[in-house]
Amino acid sequence: MGAFPGSNGKSFQGIAKRTLDRLQTGECTIDVVDPVLGNGCVTPTAKGITWVPIKTATNAAFALGIVRKILEDKTYNATFLSCPNYQSAFAGGFASYTNASHLVIVDENHPNYRKLMRAADAGLEEPPADPKATTPVPYYVVIDQATGQPAIHTQSDAAQFEYEGEVNGVKVRSSFLFLKDNAFEHTLDEYAEITGTSVATMERIAKEFVSHGTKASARLGFGGSATANGTTGVLAYPALNGLIGSAQMTGGCNCYRIGSKTTTDGDRYKLATVKGKPAVSAKNATYICRTQKLFSQTDEYKARVAAGEKDPKPKLPWLNVPSTSDNQALVSIVNEYPYQAKILVSWMTNTIQASSGALRDSVIEKLKDTSVVPLHIACDAFIGEHAQLADYIVPDTTPFESFGLVTQEGYWRGKGNTVRWQAKQPSTIELSDGRFASFEAFCVDVAKACDVPGFGDNAIEAADGTSYPLNDAADFFLKAVANLAFAEEPVADVRDEDVKLQALDELPAAWKEAVTPEEWPKVLNVLSRGGRFWPIETSQKNGRSAYAKEYLIQYYSEKKALNKNPYSGVHPDAALRYVPEDFCDRTPIAEVYSEQEWPFRSTNYKPRFRSISMQANSPIMRDLCEKNYLELNLDDAAELGIKDGDTVRITNPTGDVMTGEAMVRAGIARSTFGVAYGYGHHAYGAQDAEIDGTLAKGDPAIAAGVHLQTMLDPMLEDGVIYPHADSDAGSPGRSGGMYNIEKA
Repeated sequence: MGAFPGSNGKSFQGIAKRTLDRLQTGECTIDVVDPVLGNGCVTPTAKGITWVPIKTATNAAFALGIVRKILEDKTYNATFLSCPNYQSAFAGGFASYTNASHLVIVDENHPNYRKLMRAADAGLEEPPADPKATTPVPYYVVIDQATGQPAIHTQSDAAQFEYEGEVNGVKVRSSFLFLKDNAFEHTLDEYAEITGTSVATMERIAKEFVSHGTKASARLGFGGSATANGTTGVLAYPALNGLIGSAQMTGGCNCYRIGSKTTTDGDRYKLATVKGKPAVSAKNATYICRTQKLFSQTDEYKARVAAGEKDPKPKLPWLNVPSTSDNQALVSIVNEYPYQAKILVSWMTNTIQASSGALRDSVIEKLKDTSVVPLHIACDAFIGEHAQLADYIVPDTTPFESFGLVTQEGYWRGKGNTVRWQAKQPSTIELSDGRFASFEAFCVDVAKACDVPGFGDNAIEAADGTSYPLNDAADFFLKAVANLAFAEEPVADVRDEDVKLQALDELPAAWKEAVTPEEWPKVLNVLSRGGRFWPIETSQKNGRSAYAKEYLIQYYSEKKALNKNPYSGVHPDAALRYVPEDFCDRTPIAEVYSEQEWPFRSTNYKPRFRSISMQANSPIMRDLCEKNYLELNLDDAAELGIKDGDTVRITNPTGDVMTGEAMVRAGIARSTFGVAYGYGHHAYGAQDAEIDGTLAKGDPAIAAGVHLQTMLDPMLEDGVIYPHADSDAGSPGRSGGMYNIEKA
């Protein structure tokens, strides 16, 4: 759900061979719930694979249908759900726990209404404070299973997860009951109608999912899944895993990003410590993307109330659920709210193209207006839709010309760090000191000019106290590789045959000078292998990941429960619940626009032969697939009188029009049209560009195809530019919305 294997950001290549082998032997089955049948590693003709064509933006409804069936049959793991803390769960053989048994205050007159009950609310004495704790430890209240009495969650081995009553005179309910209520809000027939699937499919998956103990997994995608109700859909994955206790278990849902310390303070270098750093903190900062705060917590709200306003409304929504949001930062910049972006510095980004609804004249004109954005500096390897609007473009390197150290996104169960290093000399301009133009060089030079600590001579401190310079990328990243090479038990020195085979003795002298003579042979060992990976046989222990950490699945999110909408006063549901797409004030879009007039939803997927940038410039990829299509279901197309190859026009309620060639196929869910992402460029080489007096002619082939255009949110004041987005997390509504389709 939310990630089609091999056809989007969740690549399937790392586990494809093993998975396909297990499918053939019947040891593994895969259900892919997706509105579009992509061209990845999954096909319904293969053994053990089922494609479930679901209506866009109804993932939560489909999951709740499965949850309802599991609850009706009582096939959930009651022992796991009764574990109120990580220690009790771990002792019971699990690797995570839930707050299913944690009590929620439901007394509307209580000052902590909608919050999880704390020890003080129940009249219980908290344990002595840990002197080593940097932040207060919350102690929640549960009903102990053995005594039937209230207890602090850390002091109970097993608790009731279906309790409703009073504690200390306060009405409470266990978190699990909120999920149960929401699951039973609709019948299975209604869930089938909402999702466009069938009762039989939900019942089959529910029975299959619980039949393997903890060796099953609902595999999640990224963020809010790019739908306007995406946060509710994302809650489906941990909710399902929590019913069987599969998180961090062998054969269940893998641990993520398990690796060693590299670009932080590691065994050899303190790369996260900045000598002379000012005593400043972002703790109370107001992010321009309006996240991590409720509107009622802002200085603006307090000032307007103090000035006499009874119920002030913000110009744009405030979002306390996500950490940050690039598309919401873009919206804030063009609307100059909550403050103006005096200087915009962007790196390797194309938010205009990535945020459906943002690639429109009103946004572009605002970004070009120097009274809105006085200075815009873009650092990029390509002149994309975003970068072409900058006052200055700093040339950057491509992935083949740069460094990087990353951990894995759960594609495998082991521990390790992948290392990317320059496969070729950068093609950017060479600077006077021998460096090449890049984002890293730009940061260093600007920092030096502004006297920012942590750059230049004596910037990096080694574990032994020695200081080293930071003047270019190699100074930093080779030290990060040294941290990796010496983590836990140091790796061996590189073998002579590896040096010869990979020409490692021809690497730039600056790389060798970035580390000590002792470190260099071990750094080369890691570079020669593309990273460092611990033995896979050590990754599991007693049926769990050996790297399991305290992991909580929340059936009731207090943070969501307290997120009062500043326009309507509505609180989002704190538990997994199907909520139809809505606008920023929580008004369902179907109450504003007629579903009869706008009956279609979009699904915007990532294709195999086009990405945001580099593959758009590849003639080979363009030869394979020169454009994208407006993809329609066979039955929908027949009803509309549209045939394969016809030109069709798709419009949304706020007047945006997309015109393109129809592809009529069976691999699209009903009432849905598909648009492959990464086409319909205005830039990335599609445009003419004059560089140092030389005109570089654009290639119109790069601009071929259609860019998905979502509607604007109509519930805000006139003049505000706000593309339809998730009301909880602000992620762009690339999939879903409302559209009309007709033959052009």
